[in-house]
Amino acid sequence: MPTFFTSDTHFSHQRTLQFSRRPFADVAAMDAALITNWNSIVQPEDTVYHLGDFGAEESLAYLSHLNGRVIFLPGNYETPEMVEAIARTCRIITPNTIIEVEGHRFQLVHEPDEATPSSEFFLFGHVHQLQMIKRNGLNVGVDCHFFRPIPLDVVLFYQNAIWNHYDDNVFMEKIG
Repeated sequence: MPTFFTSDTHFSHQRTLQFSRRPFADVAAMDAALITNWNSIVQPEDTVYHLGDFGAEESLAYLSHLNGRVIFLPGNYETPEMVEAIARTCRIITPNTIIEVEGHRFQLVHEPDEATPSSEFFLFGHVHQLQMIKRNGLNVGVDCHFFRPIPLDVVLFYQNAIWNHYDDNVFMEKIG
């Protein structure tokens, strides 16, 4: 069963549509595209780690429209009531949870600054398209990955690039 990672879907958030300059006509189009993109690559038996900021409270019903088993790490937009509602259908994890997938270990956080010093490569969201990489981490948010979850092999590609070429100024966000 494949494993995917994502963050910051922000379903039904007009503010995110505007401030993140998402390429959709309106919130309804954004929500529809996010669901379609998700379901185009995630199968019902797959696992998806969502690293926070799912969306507005009224969008929680979308969880039943998304393929896969969702494991959820709350972000800064989730209220305690929303987390409680999400927990009815998803497993909830806490920041700095370390997981192992196919022999690869990852530390999971919502905000990149939440990562604790460790040798684990960390996956994060929160910053939308402002920062895709850190020295030992990758932003898995939808704004960096064509508005869809990314599979493990894409995470491993970036991990290899970051670990082997971070100091070579090959990442555009580091130039300048």
